[in-house]
Amino acid sequence: MRRQFCAAFVAAAALFSLSSATADAPARFMSLRGEQVEGRNGPGAEQHLQWLYQRAGLPVMVLAEREGWTHVRDPDGDEVWMRSSDLDVRRTVYVREQATLRKAARTGGQVVAYLMPGVIGAVTACDGDWRRVAVGGRIGWVQNSSLWGGECTGLDAAVRP
Repeated sequence: MRRQFCAAFVAAAALFSLSSATADAPARFMSLRGEQVEGRNGPGAEQHLQWLYQRAGLPVMVLAEREGWTHVRDPDGDEVWMRSSDLDVRRTVYVREQATLRKAARTGGQVVAYLMPGVIGAVTACDGDWRRVAVGGRIGWVQNSSLWGGECTGLDAAVRP
């Protein structure tokens, strides 16, 4: 009985330390490789299909990985499992609200373009609360508060165009 209790205690402690380490880990983002990516309830082709994503480049937050499958959260907050091969390491951001793309990473910077909600752009650098974004051949800076997926982990330090 004592041995079972000790084993249960060790297992619970390991699970707690794993979950607290995961909670402290910085978010990791990837993007959809193609225009027909399936989002399933669980890791496996036999699992129920929840969503068929049709936006190549859509950023997703990686939550877990298991045997060729990746558990992700999309910009709407939905969580699904996708084949890992359907994901790309290329970093993108999703515009959540109308935003201004500026030549410099400051509020008074020259306007390059206005971005509408739903636009997806490649993100390459951070400068404080600003993200360097490329959209439709235009490159500039957008405030991160208007974006989803703009965490700096994995991006270069500030790079000014």
